[in-house]
Amino acid sequence: MKEPRNPFVVGKYVSATYFCDREKETKDLYQYLSNERNVLIISERRLGKSGLIEHCFATTPLNDSHYTFFVDIYASHNLRELVCALANEVFRKIARQKKDFMQWISTFIHSIKTSFTFDALTGFPSFNIQLGEIEHPEITLDEVLDCLEHCDKPCIIAIDEFQQIANFEEKNMEALLRTKVQRLKNVTFVYAGSQSHLLSAMFNSPHRPFYNSVTFMQLGPIDLDVYHQFAAQKFEEAGKHLDRQLTVKIYEHFRGITWYLQLFMNEAFIYTKKGETAGAEMFEELLSHILAVQQFTFEDAYSRFTEKQKMLLVALAQEYPAPMNIMSSEFIKKHHLQSSSSVQSAMKAIQDKGIILGGGPNRQFADLLFADWLKSKM
Repeated sequence: MKEPRNPFVVGKYVSATYFCDREKETKDLYQYLSNERNVLIISERRLGKSGLIEHCFATTPLNDSHYTFFVDIYASHNLRELVCALANEVFRKIARQKKDFMQWISTFIHSIKTSFTFDALTGFPSFNIQLGEIEHPEITLDEVLDCLEHCDKPCIIAIDEFQQIANFEEKNMEALLRTKVQRLKNVTFVYAGSQSHLLSAMFNSPHRPFYNSVTFMQLGPIDLDVYHQFAAQKFEEAGKHLDRQLTVKIYEHFRGITWYLQLFMNEAFIYTKKGETAGAEMFEELLSHILAVQQFTFEDAYSRFTEKQKMLLVALAQEYPAPMNIMSSEFIKKHHLQSSSSVQSAMKAIQDKGIILGGGPNRQFADLLFADWLKSKM
């Protein structure tokens, strides 16, 4: 993979060179997976779950000893979409590593009516399975898993945003998937997600199918000093300097969430010339620039709410990150809202659209930059 010009990579895993810390978490995850234990990783969104998984796959002995697959189902709405994403990931990965891939796959896959071609440059089989080609998703899922059961190496499937299966069109997804998973001998699973209340209920409730089936890992923010040392080193390698106070400012404003740290450091790196120092005075300028870039996206999202919902959103942003009792008369009067019933109705609509996560005093904006943008409208 081509080396990035900016060492602060946002939203994807490149290599260990651009990955900060997570040494203990990587070691723990490797130990669990190498001992064939299914794992559940829970953390806030954008804190680095997927990066940790990909880092573990790329830098530990798992890279040679296992076939590893990573599937993000955040945008999936049903079993067909999940199976399509999984099948494409599995076949693309194995096609690059298995010499007799075409013969091997034809032994197991019969339900997908698709043609496989060969890439003229690499010689690897090339294909892209479309949703419409999966006529019987449960049968295709069985065939894909059967492929993995007969692989010449153990397999690991990581499914990101696993809590989405609770919202699938099919209502029996937990039972269906658990039934298929528990019969597998050659496949280990990593489930990852950001909605802790849904995942805790799914894996901790005795009456739910996935009860007592995983080892838990809770991912927290990277230590401030560790992250600053990482960031400062990247600046120094480019002949630039980083004031710790800027790191502190960003870290505290975004509660140490890795994605925001990387985004702001990426911007600071751009605007700092060789020999110069990125200092705390840059923070507001960086924030203004990033919000300006996101302006259209945020305006579009905001326009989709009713007037009552907009008023509640602005009120939530104004109070954030302080704990809020949105049903209290104090909150309602302060922000000129109508009544507790209208607030409750508006909040449900906002949560249904994924803007606010959690409940009670622990409510959080899914996108902290959207909260900043809302504050700028006041």
